[in-house]
Amino acid sequence: MRQTSATELAKMGKCERQVYLDHHHGEDTSLTATFIKRGNHEHEQFNRQLSGKDKRCFIATAIFGIDAIETNILREFRDVHLIPYSPGRMITSLYYSISPYIVNVIERYPVLKIPIRAALRWFIRSWR
Repeated sequence: MRQTSATELAKMGKCERQVYLDHHHGEDTSLTATFIKRGNHEHEQFNRQLSGKDKRCFIATAIFGIDAIETNILREFRDVHLIPYSPGRMITSLYYSISPYIVNVIERYPVLKIPIRAALRWFIRSWR
């Protein structure tokens, strides 16, 4: 009986289908493998940037302030319900790309703070 290395066991925890394919077809040592490793590294860096103590929350900061309770609750929602999941990370990334423009509009038209504040507070109450 063939022994299984700790490395192979760890690979099974990540993607058992890949272990199966490597076993039957050999490991991919081509240029593709290099690109895959580079892509995985880029994803890991991106995920690290978005997780942890990320203080960005542009719209809530413009409405409530950088350390307001509401802003921190929205950050918590992001960290707990969005960042751990691929679709949530895409939503967060999209938010970070468009929210500075929204903040510019809010600053140009301060009257917009009233309905946006109400909408954000409604969301916070609904989530909590």
